[in-house]
Amino acid sequence: MTKKSELAIQNIFPIWVSFGEYNSIIEVFQEVYNELIERISNKEDLIVEITCFYNSFINAKNELEKKRFIKKILKLLKTKGLRLILIFDEFDNAKNILCLNDFQFLRELSNNPETKLALLTITRKTLQELEPDNGALSNFYQIFTDLRLRLFGTDDQGLYWDRVRSNGIEVSKSYTDLASYYCGSHPYLLDVFNHEVFNNISQNKIDLDQITLQVIKELNLKMLNEYESIVKLMIDEGIERQLMQMVVGPVYDITQRDVEKILKYGIVTKSLNGDYISFSEYFNQYLQIKSSEIDIWPLWSDVENEIRFLIKLNLFERFGDSWEEAYTKQNKQKGAEAFIQEKREMKLRNKKSFGDKASDHLVDYTYPMDMFDRFIAHDWSWFSVVFEKQKNDWKPVFEHLGRIRNPLAHNNPNFLSDSDKNIAEGYCKIILEKINKWKVKMI
Repeated sequence: MTKKSELAIQNIFPIWVSFGEYNSIIEVFQEVYNELIERISNKEDLIVEITCFYNSFINAKNELEKKRFIKKILKLLKTKGLRLILIFDEFDNAKNILCLNDFQFLRELSNNPETKLALLTITRKTLQELEPDNGALSNFYQIFTDLRLRLFGTDDQGLYWDRVRSNGIEVSKSYTDLASYYCGSHPYLLDVFNHEVFNNISQNKIDLDQITLQVIKELNLKMLNEYESIVKLMIDEGIERQLMQMVVGPVYDITQRDVEKILKYGIVTKSLNGDYISFSEYFNQYLQIKSSEIDIWPLWSDVENEIRFLIKLNLFERFGDSWEEAYTKQNKQKGAEAFIQEKREMKLRNKKSFGDKASDHLVDYTYPMDMFDRFIAHDWSWFSVVFEKQKNDWKPVFEHLGRIRNPLAHNNPNFLSDSDKNIAEGYCKIILEKINKWKVKMI
């Protein structure tokens, strides 16, 4: 579009159409006609010929006739040596307004040597997902080559910051590190981040020390709003659970096809050591918090909440509200101090980043084997009233749940069989049954 004047000299006319504004393929081509007439205003004889066909198009009694006149206009343009490139932005709306015949019509316009219409579609979903499925007909999506919009690579990021500096703004390493913490290699978020900072400070030399607390506060809010939009997009695409399983866990029903699809978005990448991580450290932390709102595996969510409730109750009965110090002293020889410190750091990071959304209780930052080894096994006399059997009977149960609860980085989905899932579900149901039975006795 930026070169449309140069292209017009070659009789090539790119026309931009925002597909979300229209209700039918007919309305779309009416817009194409109006735009084309403006662009060829110096070709009076051609305008007369096109307008003759267009008037017949307008007066046509049904959609089939209208499509015939659209073809005639395009054939006329082809014989006159003109080439149209239709750029359909927001083409995701095609799923709402086009039927199978419309997709076939567009395919014919592009493939037919007499019309040879060039099409460029801009979508979030793939065309294969948008097009109605019909195995008896050739598919519209098959005539396209895909070009995916991706996040910045290492070289791209270097060029990005060079461009910032070329505008007379000096940025320190501490500042670019902070931007990376929030935005990673996400081009749009880097612009949002810098826009927020540059509009709130007067210096040309940007250092972390010069960014006020107020700017950081606004940045946090801005980033969280953008993150919410990303998650909403994943929800709209129906892959939010799979995203959570890749980054946060538990791994339950994700497939390799899901993995490949999410990787294509660029929101999740594979690190050098084979882990799956999101595009930024801050977004990773956000997903940890957000995972409590998105039921990756509802049955496990119930179990996790119930077990944590039991552990919190046990700790309160033994040590009161200020349990951390007393617990550490009692278990000093078993690495409790390092364990508690690790959980405190997790809590501090989350509280600093997400405020009230982050939990105040360290137990909420534990995983299945933490729950068993650090708490349940340690005071088995108390927990045995709930779980019954012997302590050693439960260790393999929590080990199996821990295996599923770990993020995908440590559990290739191909290695998680249906049998593994069924066993895990069985364990969860048994645990819930035991806890509910105990609760009834306590009433």
